[in-house]
Amino acid sequence: MTQNKNQIISLIMICITILLTWFFMMNTNFYITNTSNNELPNNIISHTISVQWEWKIFATPDMLILSLSVEETEKTTQEAQTKVNEKVNKIKKILKSKRIKDSDIQTTNINIYPEYDYKRNEERILKWYRASHTISVTIKDANLENNWIWGKIIDEVSKIWWIRVNNINYDIEDKTPYYTQARELAIKKAKEKAKELANIAWVNLLKPISISENINTYYPPMPMYKNTYAMDMAVPEKMWWWSDISLWELTINLNINVIYWID
Repeated sequence: MTQNKNQIISLIMICITILLTWFFMMNTNFYITNTSNNELPNNIISHTISVQWEWKIFATPDMLILSLSVEETEKTTQEAQTKVNEKVNKIKKILKSKRIKDSDIQTTNINIYPEYDYKRNEERILKWYRASHTISVTIKDANLENNWIWGKIIDEVSKIWWIRVNNINYDIEDKTPYYTQARELAIKKAKEKAKELANIAWVNLLKPISISENINTYYPPMPMYKNTYAMDMAVPEKMWWWSDISLWELTINLNINVIYWID
């Protein structure tokens, strides 16, 4: 009789254990994430798969931006500014001859200030007034690789006395098609990765509930031009490039993070 009683108690305990196990399994959240260290948003319940994919697009730029400065020193601010204006007009004349639109020529800085000599007794004597004018020139539809428009502009502009080529940057006027292409490919690869994870985990992949992106454009270094004073010509010194960057090539990095429901 005692043996039958013990068997009944054991059977009851097994049933209770099974019921408790089933209860906890039904009320436990479950999610799978990749190793991208991206945490799920606080307001999203689990039962999701989070995947990330990076896609790179290599594109050839179609416009170049020059920064040019002119300077003059004279005994009065008016004289210094007048000479600077004469140089700026010469630059604009050269640019107009190369069919550069007025809207693509912008003044970025104008400065006039006195310069002094200082004696031992801290007395200062006015030397002259220095005037400077910096303009930004955007060259669109430029044949950058063959160096035909912007090279000629620099060659002619550098003949002006006391002119400085500050820097040269290049870009793509309309990046929209490249962004669209990168998004389509990144989303496609992210979905493939999510399906693979879902199959491994024996779960069903449902629709995405969150999509986020981050876009960065990398600009390789440009050829370095020396500052040009007096009759010094702005010819390229040594062109230097990173060994793993192709000439005249921009890299557009697009990171996509997608969170899918699963069941």
